[in-house]
Amino acid sequence: MQATSKHLDDLEWEGWPTDQVAVRGKAQWKELLGSGSGCQNDMTMGVVRLQKGESLEPHRHAQPETYYTLSGRGTVTIEGVAHSVEPGRLLFIPGNARHQINNVEDQDLMILYAFAISDFKKVQYRF
Repeated sequence: MQATSKHLDDLEWEGWPTDQVAVRGKAQWKELLGSGSGCQNDMTMGVVRLQKGESLEPHRHAQPETYYTLSGRGTVTIEGVAHSVEPGRLLFIPGNARHQINNVEDQDLMILYAFAISDFKKVQYRF
């Protein structure tokens, strides 16, 4: 395996297909690490962005996940418990835990996410 270097500004924002936004939310993301990024490894990492009033709707997946807040403020609810997030806040989300993200502030909420899995497409979201 070789080293990888990426800059967030060099990537395009991705989002759910238009017909799925009502169920999944209006979150956008950039995949920094994982097979979709062209780097073969055992991790997937990226940044999710939620603009004012947007959310990543309640969902679960088998893989545990970490969130590290880069900018903005919001709420991450895990199994019914709301956690306020601000820059520097880390959250660990156990596998199969129901969770969601909400941004009610003016500033974009940007969260670094990571999974111990080689490909983001292998993460099966259940809404």
